[in-house]
Amino acid sequence: MLEKIKQAFQHFTFLSPVDLIKIASITKIVKINKGVHFIKDGEISYQTALVLKGLLRHYIINKDGTEKTLLFIPEKKSTGSPDTIFSNKPSSENIIALEDSIILKIDSRDFERIAKNNIRLLTLQNKSLKEVILSDVEQIKSLTIFSPEERYNYFCKTYPHLEQRIKQKYLASYLGITPTSLSRLRARIIPST
Repeated sequence: MLEKIKQAFQHFTFLSPVDLIKIASITKIVKINKGVHFIKDGEISYQTALVLKGLLRHYIINKDGTEKTLLFIPEKKSTGSPDTIFSNKPSSENIIALEDSIILKIDSRDFERIAKNNIRLLTLQNKSLKEVILSDVEQIKSLTIFSPEERYNYFCKTYPHLEQRIKQKYLASYLGITPTSLSRLRARIIPST
């Protein structure tokens, strides 16, 4: 377990070996099979996940019953229910495994407890939150100022090789277009050989 923690947090060079041991003490390695939810809409879940292997998807179901993809969480990225973690409210989102996935699961309340008087763990939390906020801001900007083609190109640049792992309907939903529009867009961008 400690070796997995060291690998997962190796780019946070400011963490001490004792910090890594503390993180390991509150962490579980969990397998989530493809199609299984990590968090469901309406649940109160303080669980966070750092994806070691696999791919997760955040989505909501709108009033007409249509799924809308909000985020994809590939390897080395983390996720959880912001509604519960920040506001103690039930989740308004679903998080599901798009592939068989292996995650590091941490209860955010346990992390708060061990980080309370530890500047390095607070710095880790701060950096992680900044990463999430930056990603959300970029997604909002993409949806509001980019054309569908620009959004698609931005996605491909930001997440190289991820497109091949995602069903077309999920990617189209994420981009804010229909699957048919995505097919046409791809045909324009990638000429047939």
